[in-house]
Amino acid sequence: METELKTYIEGLTSVGPDRFVGSKGHRSAFGLIKGLLESWGLHVHVQPFTVNMTVPVKWSLQVDFGKGYEKVKCLPGIGSPSVKSLVADILPVGHAREEDYASLDGTEGRTHLAQLWKNHETVKISEAAMRGASSLIWYNDYIDELYSGACDYSLSPIPGVSIRKSDAQRVLEAGGGRTRLSIRSRNRNIRCRNIEAGREISDSHYILLASHYDSRPHTPGASDDASGVASMLAYIQNGYDADAGLPVRYLFADCEEEGCIGAEAYADQLYRTNQLREVAAMVNLDAVGWPNLCLIARDRGAVMDEDLTRLAAGVLDEMGHKVEKVRSKSGKSNHTPFASRGVRTVWYSDYPNYIRHSAMDNAFNIDYPTMALVTESLRRLFGRVE
Repeated sequence: METELKTYIEGLTSVGPDRFVGSKGHRSAFGLIKGLLESWGLHVHVQPFTVNMTVPVKWSLQVDFGKGYEKVKCLPGIGSPSVKSLVADILPVGHAREEDYASLDGTEGRTHLAQLWKNHETVKISEAAMRGASSLIWYNDYIDELYSGACDYSLSPIPGVSIRKSDAQRVLEAGGGRTRLSIRSRNRNIRCRNIEAGREISDSHYILLASHYDSRPHTPGASDDASGVASMLAYIQNGYDADAGLPVRYLFADCEEEGCIGAEAYADQLYRTNQLREVAAMVNLDAVGWPNLCLIARDRGAVMDEDLTRLAAGVLDEMGHKVEKVRSKSGKSNHTPFASRGVRTVWYSDYPNYIRHSAMDNAFNIDYPTMALVTESLRRLFGRVE
């Protein structure tokens, strides 16, 4: 099983530096998944949709730590607007939560410097923008790597970039600094495609198993979420669905990293055609490649089904893995459009995962025994879901 999973992970992460929508790696992952499903005799349906987004194509950041400007490596967030030589003083704002701003004065017009986690970077962007910041810089306080983030605050968008922890520490040690930021972004219409598959397409109630095959730019996305895709492929190839009490359908969603757009399009289609009630349970695998496997009981967009989560936890406990049930303030994923419409959902994830959305989320840093555990646990779980 672990060798099989590794083969899938390597296939999904080997083409290009990422699977960002519209990239070579993205198209390759679509072809790989669709080809395997068809070769195994599954009915495959592709749901196309178009996404309009702002994508940075060129950027530069210079920071004056007190001895003149020097170039600092950075990574702009998806959706960051274009700016030309934006100069501003840096203001450290902790995690950029409301309580972090309570004691701060003079936040307007400054570049806010925020740590990751505690809240989502898009929430940090909105907090900074509402306080008149000219831009936001974020950094990962756990590893010295760039974090591929997103800026989707639409009311008054400001540019956002990530820097390394070591450069952020230099700013903090210097008591501040001054930035000169340039970003050139383009508005693009990008073709995206959900992949739906099943052994049999019928009108009976079924379990929907989902993952997503896209990634953030500049990250291989091995755990987030090639791990979920690989676990689903292994589940299918080994015929584990034969043990399920209900038919199983599979959703390999696209464009999750830009706001779960693919899953929203799929759930909306089921809702509009009065088919959503046929989904007896929705099981989401999003980032299951680290050993700290957990079940997310609540996220910032939805509440998971308590009974289904308890059942999944019981199965894992029987297999020798005492799983933690976590409340995540920052995340949401492919289950969210279903949970918000009343469908029973459960979310498997590795939380917290400090390498996600970075170049370190690669095939060498995946825990394959954890992925095998997830795959085997689904076999037992689906035999008990009614």
